[in-house]
Amino acid sequence: MPKRLLACKGLEREGDSLDTVDRQLLDHIQRAFPIEERPYAALGKRLGLSEEDVLRRIENLKSLRLVRQISAIFNTGALGYHSSLVAMAVPEPHVERAAQAINAYPGVSHNYLRPGSFNVWFTIAVPPGKTLQGEVDRLARIAGGWPTLVLPAVKKYKLAVVLDVLEDSETESVNAEVLEAPLESSERFQVSERNVKLVRCLQEDLPSVPRPFHHWARSLEMSGEELMAVIDRWLARSWIRRFAAVLNHRKVGFGANGMVIWQCETSRIDAAGAALAAFPQVSHCYQRPAHPQWPFNLYAMVHGRSVAECEKIAERLAGAVGLHDYRILFSTREFKKIRLKLFWDEP
Repeated sequence: MPKRLLACKGLEREGDSLDTVDRQLLDHIQRAFPIEERPYAALGKRLGLSEEDVLRRIENLKSLRLVRQISAIFNTGALGYHSSLVAMAVPEPHVERAAQAINAYPGVSHNYLRPGSFNVWFTIAVPPGKTLQGEVDRLARIAGGWPTLVLPAVKKYKLAVVLDVLEDSETESVNAEVLEAPLESSERFQVSERNVKLVRCLQEDLPSVPRPFHHWARSLEMSGEELMAVIDRWLARSWIRRFAAVLNHRKVGFGANGMVIWQCETSRIDAAGAALAAFPQVSHCYQRPAHPQWPFNLYAMVHGRSVAECEKIAERLAGAVGLHDYRILFSTREFKKIRLKLFWDEP
């Protein structure tokens, strides 16, 4: 079960501090948004607010870009996509051109500049019917033909980001549970016209109206009750990891992030991965394949208020797993960061 990341206290709202209710509302909606006929009223009941007040506050949080969107967070692998972290070694004069070429692919959701010989790092998801290596090779050619490492997840130990947006005095007033589906699905997603239409709808921002699932359902020619039942089933099958709000890391106080990497013996890697995943400061933790020119195989993503805070977190992680030879790759520039939109080609 994912834990909260330790975040910067005292969120800022255009020069004013967010009040306790705003912070509690952020905490609730990033954990699990209620799948109910009137979800904003349900949130209001938990927090002692009217439905209208919840809607107004959420719209304000979105306008301030603290909340990116509220939607289904899909398990791309369960839906037939092949995904990977990719690193590219691009000479500095060619970085801009390479980044533009990579960003043009709709399956690239994140693209960062990080220090080192392999300096352009991006995540890619490739739809059913296409090969991961083939699409990466094509992108590499367009970007300039630079050396490229494909680093898919061999094993996933943690995949969840829940930010601690509460003041210390407020933590006892909320439910700390995060409703997260298992990392892997045991049931295959059926790519049908109806299911693709559902995915395309559920990955968009939930409307800020009293009965949002009924609003969506009308465009899908089904009832609101039917749509909510679909969401519940897809959550149970791990086709949807979570239905929740995605927050803007930097806007809520996380000014730095670092990818901590180790070279770990295969016999120890599962134990090390489980230990790293138990840290609340770790949002993502994976085993990835090692390459002759890149021997690292254990990755943990950490977020903090500053580079110094991330470095202290990495020290604690290294001590916990007994692997003191590590690197931290900090993101020095963000070329692209979006919510991945699935089924962009299919009719």
